Amino acid sequence: MSELLTKEMKDAVKVLADLILADKRYQESTAAAEAYNNDAEVIRMITEYNVHQTALTEEYAKETREDNLIISIQKRIDALYEAITTADSYQNFVRAKEESDALVKAVTDELEYALTGRRPCTHNCASCHADCASKSAETDSAQN
Repeated sequence: MSELLTKEMKDAVKVLADLILADKRYQESTAAAEAYNNDAEVIRMITEYNVHQTALTEEYAKETREDNLIISIQKRIDALYEAITTADSYQNFVRAKEESDALVKAVTDELEYALTGRRPCTHNCASCHADCASKSAETDSAQN
């Protein structure tokens, strides 16, 4: 199969990737992911969460279920979920990942604009072009 990208295209992508890699938001996302993935307490809770999920699934699969056991397991699962999602390392990871994802989306949106001359739909019709699918759908529904 022939190569889709020219050397010049690959070089341009490499330059752009290097700029993204050097960006503070991307670096913070990488560091936050590493901190989250190495948080021993969170890892312990995730492991326990998974064990309880398996136990709950097995209990539901039984012909005769122990309702008190199911309630007990579900309470523990809920408590673990709350503890995991409120852990500092998780919260920092989510925040940093959202910022990094927004950066990558902005790059993708800018590439689309450079290629088409149109900005991606923001669902703010004031910023849309005439042939925006969302704008067209909104206009059609308003006319009906």
